[in-house]
Amino acid sequence: MLEKESYIGQQRVFSHRTAGVLAPENSLAGLKYARNLGFQNIHFDVRLTADGVPILRSDESIDAPEISKTLVSEVFFDQVNGFDIGIEYGNEYIGEQLPTLYQALSACTEPEIRPIIELKPSVGQEQSIAEISADIISSVGQDKLLFPLIISENVRTLATLMKIAPEISRGLIWNDDLVKEANDHTALMCQCVMISTQQLSIELVKTLHLRQHSVVATNINDSMDALTAIEHKVDALMTGQIDSIGPYFF
Repeated sequence: MLEKESYIGQQRVFSHRTAGVLAPENSLAGLKYARNLGFQNIHFDVRLTADGVPILRSDESIDAPEISKTLVSEVFFDQVNGFDIGIEYGNEYIGEQLPTLYQALSACTEPEIRPIIELKPSVGQEQSIAEISADIISSVGQDKLLFPLIISENVRTLATLMKIAPEISRGLIWNDDLVKEANDHTALMCQCVMISTQQLSIELVKTLHLRQHSVVATNINDSMDALTAIEHKVDALMTGQIDSIGPYFF
């Protein structure tokens, strides 16, 4: 199913948080590392600062110099601009800075990376994170085709994206409550659903396929997890172990 979608191309393995565990997560260095290994579909997380700047960040909190540990949504971009995210990954990554969404998307254009963008809004940012991200995707993609896939577990964020930029492909991050709320997630008209290995079952995959969703298995930590997911008839995998589960494993 996914191989027919332009935003996926011919690869069916996604690299998680740029280069998974092999480079600073959600970093420009991670994008380069994963692409050099042959990955084209590369995932990263996005959060919004208090002044509306989307940055690559998974954790809701941040402990940058000169500020106490607080939420990303409560700090201004100038307070975290230049924050070193590579210091814990060895000498070669010291000085690797926290990137913005604009910087990450710009870095995706020349090597033809297909970004898998996970929007993680804080309370009150559900609409704005979709609107701002869509504007940036549009501005960067004027000269280069990005084929982005935006994913989120927040229904309101995806609904906003569907309304303002229906041409951008969408993916829903699954949770067990959605089994009882099929109409809610079906109305979002998402191209795919992301499901962790812990939630995965043959029956669920079959149900989602019948609803015309492609299924991406996430939290793939080793080759056995990957093989089990493939046996469940998923359409693609997302892994942080990109050295052992390569771009063409599936």
